[in-house]
Amino acid sequence: MEDSLQNRISRILNKDGKGRPTPDAKSPRGVTVPSLPPGDVVEGARGPFYEVRVPLSRAMEREAKSPLDPGAPPWTIRAGRGAKLHIERPFFFDLETTGFTSTPMFLVSSLLLDGGESVVVQRFARDYSEEEAVVAATVEEIARADALVSYNGKSYDLPFLRNRAAFHKVPFRFDGGHADLLHICRRRWKGRFPDYRLQTMERFVVPLSRADDIPSAEIPALYHRFVRFGFDPRMRSVFRHNLRDVITMVRLFAILSAEERKGRKNG
Repeated sequence: MEDSLQNRISRILNKDGKGRPTPDAKSPRGVTVPSLPPGDVVEGARGPFYEVRVPLSRAMEREAKSPLDPGAPPWTIRAGRGAKLHIERPFFFDLETTGFTSTPMFLVSSLLLDGGESVVVQRFARDYSEEEAVVAATVEEIARADALVSYNGKSYDLPFLRNRAAFHKVPFRFDGGHADLLHICRRRWKGRFPDYRLQTMERFVVPLSRADDIPSAEIPALYHRFVRFGFDPRMRSVFRHNLRDVITMVRLFAILSAEERKGRKNG
């Protein structure tokens, strides 16, 4: 069922089944693909994909307008009623997909905090065939983490990633903790806000403007057009949208873990 659906998408939007955008010029980073941020073509264990790397400090300065040091490991965060996670290497991640779990994903923005240089890595499938390589590279990085950090990832992102890994026969097992900030924020600020969407948290807790953001509902169709034509000027906005999601998660995580540290000291 999944295979036939994916083949139909490929035939309808990309008749030759390839349609991979061709890099048009060199840049200081390595490659510029039309309408994408400067990045590199990476040859992963399951094939090539496009990768953009953004230092966290630069992303914070650009998007959040104010620095917020996430602190140093270990971090402690309340992951459930009475339950705490003590985290040394948190892996923040957010997916952009073309629909539900039976359809391809195409962009993963992630950040592994492990005491080294903090860099947001954006892995992008330039066409449907590169999804497998993006999935495999993401799963490989997750293996180095001891806990996941997401926003609604327990219900959506992680099951989606597992499904796509299974589809491509990429081994994926992760037994660490998972701090789903959606549920943590609901408990922490219960009754304070009209809802607990990520953008609502940006409005009330970690100020970040999305005035120029691309609506999430438009992203899947935009990606299909990019695959078909190899160009869409709004793809940069999709990368920025996904980057902002990770930045907000890092800032929420820093606030919540700082509160936990303060509580321990006062206690």
